[in-house]
Amino acid sequence: MSKGSLVCVAVAPTHLRSRVRWTLAALVVVMVGLSLAPRHTAHEPATATELVRVATLFDHDYQFNLDGATWDRFDRASQGVISRSNYIRWHQECPASPGTATVLSARALAAGWWMVNYEIGGVLLHDYWHQVDGRWRFSLLRSNPSAAALYASTFSAFARATGCSVG
Repeated sequence: MSKGSLVCVAVAPTHLRSRVRWTLAALVVVMVGLSLAPRHTAHEPATATELVRVATLFDHDYQFNLDGATWDRFDRASQGVISRSNYIRWHQECPASPGTATVLSARALAAGWWMVNYEIGGVLLHDYWHQVDGRWRFSLLRSNPSAAALYASTFSAFARATGCSVG
């Protein structure tokens, strides 16, 4: 037996060693194949009901500073404004505390865009969403251009503008 043989093969009776080796090799091939297979995310229907559900979860994640999940919902253009790691770090150092958001409705607009109406502290606000590859994506650039400009600047400018005192 070679030094690279597996322990379980070494303790198997001689007539089963080949079968054990082939079984282990097949399991390794299956595990490698599954780990390399593309991850298929669930399709999210392009309906107002589904968008309200997604937007409610998104607002919850933002309110409770689940920043990775929040950034992951950004569309590609919005993700291009700030890296995921910076978004998370900035919000860990200066946590958002916007208050509880209540999603009121969603409606289709032109060219695949949707508007979500929500309320925080009696103030009616609007976010803009669209579908990308069957998933709802939030547009920071359309929904909150001033926040997008802050994310495109420096952390110190972001901290000053959000009233965060760090260091």
